[in-house]
Amino acid sequence: MDDHTVVGRAVAILDCVASAASPLPLAALTRRTGIPKPTVRRIANDLTERGMLELTSDGYLAGSRLINQGLHSAHHRGTSVLAQPYVQELHLQTRGEFAWFATMEDGDLTMTATAFGRAHVAVMRGSFFPSLSAVGSSKVVLAAGRLQAAHQPEAADLILSTGWAPLTRYSVTDRHRLRNLLCEARDTGLAHESEQTLLGWTCLAAAVRDSAGELTGAIGVSGRGSNIDARGVQSVLKRCAESLAAELIPRPA
Repeated sequence: MDDHTVVGRAVAILDCVASAASPLPLAALTRRTGIPKPTVRRIANDLTERGMLELTSDGYLAGSRLINQGLHSAHHRGTSVLAQPYVQELHLQTRGEFAWFATMEDGDLTMTATAFGRAHVAVMRGSFFPSLSAVGSSKVVLAAGRLQAAHQPEAADLILSTGWAPLTRYSVTDRHRLRNLLCEARDTGLAHESEQTLLGWTCLAAAVRDSAGELTGAIGVSGRGSNIDARGVQSVLKRCAESLAAELIPRPA
């Protein structure tokens, strides 16, 4: 939203560029922010000069300075550091499939730790992460998005009432079935989808919850179904989620 302040407009522009799955041309950036085009151009170019954005022939991307600040912030908060060993364990358990951890940031799951091989690079470049906000209501098709919606009843009810766009021909489209899947995700802390997000890919995700049962993050594996659905993977994933949740609980001073 355009709050008509320089700082607010700069943040809006950074948010749009950072959440986009590909470079954002000036016209698209103007449309998404609702800020006048000359103002968007001036602020975006100023941010580019300061390294917060990068201007390519296809549009604006997150700049090296913005990326570095995000990485430093995640590292200093410690969450990504604690999650990394569990992510590595899942990567090995599934014979090299894409393992990840996402933490709740401003109401959306945002990826902060990953482990994947060369075979996953192309998919990662065009993936929905680091934030689920990129796919809007279609997040309920993703295993991680299903966990998020299951812990946000009001948001889930809105999606169920207004609908969502399928991402593949296998995506769930029936409201009754989705409601049952959300209840299952809430009750078990697990969500599973096969080719609903990306053809040829399966995803298994587990909720990371605090002592009050609130969702603080999610950990999961994505890739070839034969490796992810293998015996033992689900139990390892549940153990990783529970152990990580225990580590993330603040200790008394």
